[in-house]
Amino acid sequence: MASAVATVLGVGLILGASASSVLARPAVVLEEVEAVPLGTAASVIGDATGSNPSVSGDGQFVVFQGAPQQLPLRDELEENVEPQVDLRDSTIYLSSRADNSTVELSPIPNGLRPGNSVRPVISGDGCSVVMISEMALDVFRDDDAGARWDVYRSVLPHCDGAIGDWQLVSARADGSTLARDDVDPNQTPAVSRSGAEIAYVHPDERLFEAPDVTTITVVDLAVPPTDPRRSEVVAGTPSDRPNTTFVHTGIDQPALSDDGQHVAFRSDAASAEGVPVWGEGLVDGGAATKQVFVWNRLEVDPFAAVQLVSALPTGEPSTAGAAEPAVSRNGRVVAFSSSDQGLVPAIFPICGDDCPSQIYRLDRDVNADDNFDEPGATVLEIISVEPGSDGSSAPVAGSSASTQPALSADGHVLAFVTKAPNLQLLEAQGSGEVSDGDILASDKGRSDLRRISVSADGVRPTAGVHSHPQLSDSGRITVFDTLGASDLLNEGAPVGRQIVALSSPPRLSLPDADVGTTIIGLESTGWFVGLVNEGPSAFDPAIVTIDDARFAIDADNSTCVIGTPVPAGSDCKVQFTFTPTSEAAVNATLTIAEEGFESVSISSRLGGSGGEPALQISPGGADIPGEILVGESAPAYLFDVGNIGLVPTSVERVEIQGAYADDFAVTSSNCVDRPLNPRANCAIGVTFTPTDNGRRTALIEVFTPEGQSSSIIIAGEAVFEPTLATFESEVRAGESFLLAGTAYPAGAQLIVTYADSQGRPIEIDMVANENGDFFVLVPVDINEFGGDRQIVVQASDGIAAVTQIGVVAETEQHSGLPGFGLG
Repeated sequence: MASAVATVLGVGLILGASASSVLARPAVVLEEVEAVPLGTAASVIGDATGSNPSVSGDGQFVVFQGAPQQLPLRDELEENVEPQVDLRDSTIYLSSRADNSTVELSPIPNGLRPGNSVRPVISGDGCSVVMISEMALDVFRDDDAGARWDVYRSVLPHCDGAIGDWQLVSARADGSTLARDDVDPNQTPAVSRSGAEIAYVHPDERLFEAPDVTTITVVDLAVPPTDPRRSEVVAGTPSDRPNTTFVHTGIDQPALSDDGQHVAFRSDAASAEGVPVWGEGLVDGGAATKQVFVWNRLEVDPFAAVQLVSALPTGEPSTAGAAEPAVSRNGRVVAFSSSDQGLVPAIFPICGDDCPSQIYRLDRDVNADDNFDEPGATVLEIISVEPGSDGSSAPVAGSSASTQPALSADGHVLAFVTKAPNLQLLEAQGSGEVSDGDILASDKGRSDLRRISVSADGVRPTAGVHSHPQLSDSGRITVFDTLGASDLLNEGAPVGRQIVALSSPPRLSLPDADVGTTIIGLESTGWFVGLVNEGPSAFDPAIVTIDDARFAIDADNSTCVIGTPVPAGSDCKVQFTFTPTSEAAVNATLTIAEEGFESVSISSRLGGSGGEPALQISPGGADIPGEILVGESAPAYLFDVGNIGLVPTSVERVEIQGAYADDFAVTSSNCVDRPLNPRANCAIGVTFTPTDNGRRTALIEVFTPEGQSSSIIIAGEAVFEPTLATFESEVRAGESFLLAGTAYPAGAQLIVTYADSQGRPIEIDMVANENGDFFVLVPVDINEFGGDRQIVVQASDGIAAVTQIGVVAETEQHSGLPGFGLG
């Protein structure tokens, strides 16, 4: 078998159909391994069924709406226990992911009429919760009469608040400060990071004879209730009731930036006009087209305060409209959904009047000068696109609807729900409720989407039964509601819709560094090391330390210490100096760490020694260009070693240190054991042959016989590009075909499956050998349908390859008596 595999892989895994007749079919025993997804941890939030979750910025606290718990109620004699009957459909829960505790936030107060509570939102600082409730929770400002819905805020106990202490937010605009009673319970409120600013949807009572037209009010709770500046109706609302031939519903779907300055919303008016008017639709008598806008509350110019987000390249409003805005922490990035196929160039599915919605991201400040919406400095991009849409050709949009976008704090991570089967290599089965689907995430700067809702084996997608994703500040924690909790966790879960949190910490790299020999008592020149975040979430460095005072951090030239998150695919640097006090070698530890809940840290070794410097390496560091395939070698990198001393010396040895030292080797040198005169140079060549994927770094050190040294950091990017081959072009249902693969991670768990979600699953789990190869017999179910099928072999870290096999379906057999239409 080994010989056959070597032959097949050696010819690039390309075989003709005739090759199958000369290859024996070996019996293959597959090793069963436990499936452990890399870098992802899932947990169910709370014991109650629930939906519409919201997560704090650090990912520790989650609020959601769920069915009330039926608690036991003791009678007067305290002998019998009877179930307490709570007729409400929904109440609000708070869960702490730190201790897995869950508490109800909206119990029925004594003496009040019961009512449902819905649409909870937690502030970014994790201290305040906002909800919509039927209950009259502010006894001084609620009359508790008739049907009613109002918005309330409560400060949580861990921030010196109390459970059940709710403050009315939705007060009337007539100055009475009494409850409105008419808030739209189907529209989730928005809240600023501090919990002080809250936006909610309600009928616009200013528009006489238009009771069904809504608007948004933004409330600043820091302003006294009697002050008219406490509440502000969103800009962009026409002053008169709708007077067009189209049906209007007004303004809704608010989203707030962290400081409450930027309000994104949906509107069927021309809200960006200096004097807003009601918009138009596609058909007289039909609905007016809704667009997404963003309002800068601090902009006093009415012609600049509201900007159209869902704009065509011409600047005109989208023809099909847009919805579901989400906004980043500073308001720079706005995400939304739209079915308009003219917003950006792409290959869209052929459709009529009902095209599938796609997800878009608008960067309002591409040049990062803090001036939003400057002409020529904004970029709108489509996010819901097929793998491989890398900008070299028009991206292929999702073939079915994508909805419910959610953003990380900096807008670099965007999660959304999709029913489109073409956005991932492996398709997810579609089922569940109308708003359910697969949950995917986009990382800015990376073309391919990653799946959030992957099953516990780290490879297979779960059924598309998830909705309402929300992200923590870093994008590391994704919280959503789902009917598939048991598949996500590979364990039993209560029946019904559950709240699930998935954590995806970043993969970081930080090289070792050695400043070499430095004059005793003299501070060295500045050295720096670079931290690289390979994702999938942001890293937020808060603490940078070196545990030896002889090393000093240069804060002015260190980007890791300025309090700015490092998104996936980005980096930061720490610059430092070294002041030796003796000739002894010094080793110290550099640590870069986050603060707070589920914080991440990384450390590396710094070194140096005192003495008279003799050697200097030029250039001072190296990044191997391009991406190198794992197991292959990059061209040797050559650097010069110079004698900067006043007397002749030599290079005694060259050492390679660091976590990935085995990926680098000295392959050429005219330095070692040869005299090196002052101002003379010699050359050393280092070759990079990666053993794993990702960023790989090493420390190259050169030493003189007297112990003087100099060093550089060398780094390279490595990738796996596995390939597959079948030994025949087609196979009959009920039979098997031989499949070979190469260039996978050594020892990686691999799963074989069909790319589409149709047909019978292929129950094969296996591991690659020490060379990253495999050779396996794949059975095809007797009932498998015919046609060309894509076979995917994927590792749990997402590394995958695809090949095609034609399946010939089993001919349908009928039985019966001769002469009855079957002969």
